[in-house]
Amino acid sequence: MSIKLKEIHISPGNDEIFHPAPLPIDDDEFIISFNMKQQDEILKFFEKHGVVVIANVLTEPECEHSVDEVWKFLQEMYDPNIDHSKPETWNSYWPMFSHIGILGNERWLYPQACDNRQNSNVYKVFCTLFRDHELITNVTRAGLMRPTKNVYFPSLDKTEDRDNWKTKSDWLHLDMNPLAGRTTTYGFEHVAEDPFKGSKNPLSAQDLPRNNGMRVRRLQAILALVDCREQDGGFHAVSGFQYYIVTWTKQNEKVCLRSNDSGDPTTVQIPRDDPIREHIQRMPIREGSLLVWDTRLPHGNYPNNSNQMRIIQYLHMAPVADEALPEKFQLTELGEKLS
Repeated sequence: MSIKLKEIHISPGNDEIFHPAPLPIDDDEFIISFNMKQQDEILKFFEKHGVVVIANVLTEPECEHSVDEVWKFLQEMYDPNIDHSKPETWNSYWPMFSHIGILGNERWLYPQACDNRQNSNVYKVFCTLFRDHELITNVTRAGLMRPTKNVYFPSLDKTEDRDNWKTKSDWLHLDMNPLAGRTTTYGFEHVAEDPFKGSKNPLSAQDLPRNNGMRVRRLQAILALVDCREQDGGFHAVSGFQYYIVTWTKQNEKVCLRSNDSGDPTTVQIPRDDPIREHIQRMPIREGSLLVWDTRLPHGNYPNNSNQMRIIQYLHMAPVADEALPEKFQLTELGEKLS
């Protein structure tokens, strides 16, 4: 039986006790995934866990072209001498944010990357999860983790470990402030307001229409451009947290207030001693897979511990009617020329 939209609801998040909802692992040690024909199952699974994986969203050639564009991006934006076959070139001018597995803060604007953002399979999944067909996609970044174990260096003709290429091991955060209801707009910049300005009255900020992060569904996603095995580093999250987030926020009001007064009021770092960390699950996914998670889940990346790269594409969609988005977007100089 197909799911009726009226039977679907967003959890109020006020469970008094956190009930973990770990994701099953398949025989190849990847997170269990669904195919594109299983839209009802995708939605049911997402409602329970707050995260879901859909297999074969991209084809193998699409993934290969995407990876080629990642290296082209590195060469054109950072250093023309960067060579994917020569780890010796992966040091100088490597992008910032490499300590968290993200390739800089520049937008990744290449043909295949843009095709991926408007891929019909990606769109269909977001339509299912949003229960809305009028969506807008953003322009965001790529992620790459360099291998750290038994890395072959041609100029040395030997393998070496590179522990200094490892990313942070304890990165767990929310891309929203659940106290204020303010969420990142994932690059859908608000023209009228500085996106890095905190709320003057965070305790009452949820009354503002645009601070709707605790009232409407917000989704984030990654596309796996290569097989992302557990040992290759990657995404981790606390699944099921969407049912507990209001209770957690009441217990961690000071943490949320500090975030509001920081340089990025739409990001809350989970304290290192928070017991919720005991329920972090690593989520390895296959090449071509789409992983979507509820923004109310604490999430982050964990380090690479292998001789293979982890390469992904970040992407986000939002309903056009989302009040957090600006009514009008401000075109860049290039946008003006193309419009």
